[in-house]
Amino acid sequence: MNTVATMNEETKRMQFNDIVANIKPLMTVGKGKAQRTLTGSAVVPLSCCFVDWRYQGMRTHKHLNRLKNKWDERKLTPIILVPHPEEYRFAVVDGQGRCLVAPEKGMDRLNAIILMDAPEDLNERLKFEAEYFIGQDSEVENVKPLEKHLSRVIIGDEAATILDKLLNKYGIKFVSTKGNREESVLGSYTDTYSIAKVHGEKCLDFIFSIIENAGWNKEPNGYATFVMRALREIWIAHPKNRKKIHTFLSKELRKIDPALFSANSKTKYPKRDHRVSCVLYVEDMLCDKLGIEKKIYIENEKKVTICK
Repeated sequence: MNTVATMNEETKRMQFNDIVANIKPLMTVGKGKAQRTLTGSAVVPLSCCFVDWRYQGMRTHKHLNRLKNKWDERKLTPIILVPHPEEYRFAVVDGQGRCLVAPEKGMDRLNAIILMDAPEDLNERLKFEAEYFIGQDSEVENVKPLEKHLSRVIIGDEAATILDKLLNKYGIKFVSTKGNREESVLGSYTDTYSIAKVHGEKCLDFIFSIIENAGWNKEPNGYATFVMRALREIWIAHPKNRKKIHTFLSKELRKIDPALFSANSKTKYPKRDHRVSCVLYVEDMLCDKLGIEKKIYIENEKKVTICK
């Protein structure tokens, strides 16, 4: 008999039984003697956990580095485990990435939710685990960038603070629904946040002030993505002529509305992506009238490249 192996097995058994005995019930069903625990919580050593590659073997963890870089113990959600009493260990059905990264962060155990109602039959339990693995994120509702805005302002996120300041300055609202916009409503919160983050307050103020001066702030789709991106690309491409361009476009765009601007862009560049055609059209407009050298060309249907 291998005494060391027997001792290790006994240690595993005692550790497993100790964890199970101290599981705190989270959800129970039934009453009295018929009451049973569906889920419980416990702090489980990673040495007691394993991943069953029969149903998780194709998991690639493309975002594992992001998890490492943004690791925060306070934000860790519990891993989900299924007890395997015959092996004295727990199968990880949700949390493989956290289990992989935790040791690198100096952690040898994690908070866990234990699924206590798994079938005893090995084949049925395997199906139970695989089914849970498949549906692990089906009931998770991701928080949209727009819904994070107030929190970002509170923590001092620079882009969100810039955006919030200018939204208040120009009386602009944002909504979570897609489709055509009423007056004074952003076309895309995400795109606008990106402008603030990448190009800063001056760029966004440049865009918003032209729209207001043109009266487009009172027009449907005045802050549509095709408008915002066109003005952003002009800002990027012509840094030495921004003041002149601002004055020109503030007056020139008053002559048309966003819908006609969009239609004219499509007419002039019918084979281009719509947003790209708007960029080209507005640059044509100002360069032809102001004698400014054109800086924007199309590398493909969807990418605007700035000539340097």
